[in-house]
Amino acid sequence: MEVDAVLHGLIPSKLSGGSLARRNSFVEKSILKTVEVEAKQLESRLRPDITLITKDLRCKLFERPGLEGVDSFLEDCRREVRNGLGDLDDNKADGTMGATYFMEGVPYLDTSAEDDNGHKIGELASTAICGNDITASCFYVVGELSRNAGVYAPLCTMLSSATLYCFRSVYAEVVTALPLNGGIYNLLLNSSTKQAASVAACLTILSYTATGVVSSVSAADYLKCSPMFGDIESVPTAIGILGFFAMLMLMGMQESSAVASLLFLFHLSTLFILAVFSVFFLQDEGLGQLYANFAWEKQPPFANSIFFGFSSAMLGVSGFETSANFVEEQKPGVFPKTLTNMWVSVSVINIFLPSLAIAVIPLDDLTGSKAAYALAVLAERVGGPLLRDIVAIDALLVLSGSVLTSYVGVVGLFQRMAGDRCLPEFFSETNSWRGTPHYTILVFFAVCSSMCIVLDGDISALAAIYSISFLLVMGLFAFCGLWMKINRPTLPRPIESHPMFFVIGLLLVAFAFTAVVLLHPEMLTYFYVYYGITTLMVMLTFARENIFTAFLTLLSHSKVAGAAIKCIMHKDVAEMWIRTKLKTLRNQGVVYFTKSASISQINRAVQYIEQNEEARWLKVIHAYTEDEPIPPNLLEYVQMLDCVYPKIKIDCIVVRGEFSPELVQYISTRLSVPVNSMFINCPKHNFKHSLDRMGGVRVILNSEKASLLEGVSGPTPTGPSPLSPTLDNSYPEGHQGMR
Repeated sequence: MEVDAVLHGLIPSKLSGGSLARRNSFVEKSILKTVEVEAKQLESRLRPDITLITKDLRCKLFERPGLEGVDSFLEDCRREVRNGLGDLDDNKADGTMGATYFMEGVPYLDTSAEDDNGHKIGELASTAICGNDITASCFYVVGELSRNAGVYAPLCTMLSSATLYCFRSVYAEVVTALPLNGGIYNLLLNSSTKQAASVAACLTILSYTATGVVSSVSAADYLKCSPMFGDIESVPTAIGILGFFAMLMLMGMQESSAVASLLFLFHLSTLFILAVFSVFFLQDEGLGQLYANFAWEKQPPFANSIFFGFSSAMLGVSGFETSANFVEEQKPGVFPKTLTNMWVSVSVINIFLPSLAIAVIPLDDLTGSKAAYALAVLAERVGGPLLRDIVAIDALLVLSGSVLTSYVGVVGLFQRMAGDRCLPEFFSETNSWRGTPHYTILVFFAVCSSMCIVLDGDISALAAIYSISFLLVMGLFAFCGLWMKINRPTLPRPIESHPMFFVIGLLLVAFAFTAVVLLHPEMLTYFYVYYGITTLMVMLTFARENIFTAFLTLLSHSKVAGAAIKCIMHKDVAEMWIRTKLKTLRNQGVVYFTKSASISQINRAVQYIEQNEEARWLKVIHAYTEDEPIPPNLLEYVQMLDCVYPKIKIDCIVVRGEFSPELVQYISTRLSVPVNSMFINCPKHNFKHSLDRMGGVRVILNSEKASLLEGVSGPTPTGPSPLSPTLDNSYPEGHQGMR
């Protein structure tokens, strides 16, 4: 193994002897073992099991195998670049030029078969999973809303319901167009840069964190309202709830659609019983308390009540984005129904419960020390201790379900981002005991616990951080939905919403965000700290190639650094580990599927990869059938770009077979490139397959003209340029090729 690694430049030859055997420490042994594993992976990756295209094979595959002048020119360019590869050995993948390959023997795959949707979840289960999250917010919103809006709380909830109505249309268009898990991260990943998507995903991570903390603290508060648990402390209890679900996650527990459905029905039944008891109570007692609350001496002015109350009411619709994070698990057509069900349920609950609470309970009680468990106070007032305990049990169960949702959501997002190389790979590592991502679970538990301790379980402060992150995610979704209308105009959209829904929703969220910031300006500091930590982790991942290079330079030229590293390990071991990491990063393969021989489109794809990916090995793939021959000059264009970008190794692979989800999976397995590292142009309306069936391929470019200038009418050349050889870029009429 060491001999092979030395041949590939992974392990310096002077380490192959026995000089290190005398003093290998535990750290050095671990590093050497890691290097050996990664070297084996690189070895298989550098030797693809596909056919190299020779001149004879090229003549068989292409109707016009190429022009002698062009071939000679490309050969001269490649020779010149190859001579300079000695200086680029650490920058260009494995230090060689790209090659052209032919993949044969692709098995026949029936692409007409429909997906098996038997294991996907239906309308009730989908509504229940996200409905438990969004309807649980009423437990901690009623008190906060009453404090900021007073008797005008119902008006604020109506305004939040109108906002949610706009976002129902926003989410319906965007998510059905890109039906992949990930929410805002997936949206930006397919319409913008990977860096922008990762920074936005950090907001989602912070939103999940705030969800877990607010839900656990609120569950502890409702537990305290019962005399049996009246002496417990909120913060330790909340941390205990977080730790309990962390342990369940480590043991492999996931959300169950059946349990979620039963819990959702129990929750709605409990709230319905509470509402019925409240109506009977008002029928017996009258509206005297409501009139007294209208004369509340602490009532804020009308404008302030609506402005700041609206921000609190928006917290009551938090969790609306949850359904977009598991859209791939839902049956076709279920997602829009789920959005409607959530909007109806949360509108009814959030309008009626605050209204009943104001009509029954003095506002001094609603806004005082009992605000954290306002619905339990309402239940005790209208139904006695039994109903109070039922509501407290319901709150404990549903809010605990929200904690589990936050764990499941953040684990899924971390694994997705780690798979997309936006986070360190150890977040996707699973333990051999239960196959769970223990690092992600433990880190999330630690962050949530720290937020509980730092803010001392203050539900108002926690709700403010939750509101800031949630509203930013909602606002980004509306803005990016508008951006996608412009940037991905050809993307098939099963549901198209009017742009005004996006604009109105964005403006309303902006008002709510401004109100939260003005009401809790001190919470911005905590938000910046937690968001900054998350973003720093992502940015360090993107910069790790530069960091490794800087460390390597430091070790090579600084005697102080060399002396310092010797305190831990041998200097050559450290250098070997860094070089291995650099080679591993650069030899990660990425795939770009091209429909035609468009050098401008392929060039734009290379530029995207250069700016967004650490990988320096691109495989340009074109799938063809016997009825659709390979476009002329495709290989020449790829070889030319391989010379233009000396730091990127660009292979060209032609594959016999129709472009389909099955073919994508086959190529992924054959080339050892994950599907989420495969890129395509934006599909058009006549695209045969939906993106969710493609397994996670990323849309990086439009299928339209590469430049607006290409659409400007003007004189066109009538003949070939006398200064350059003719490259026939036409292809037979009716050619479909790649989508």
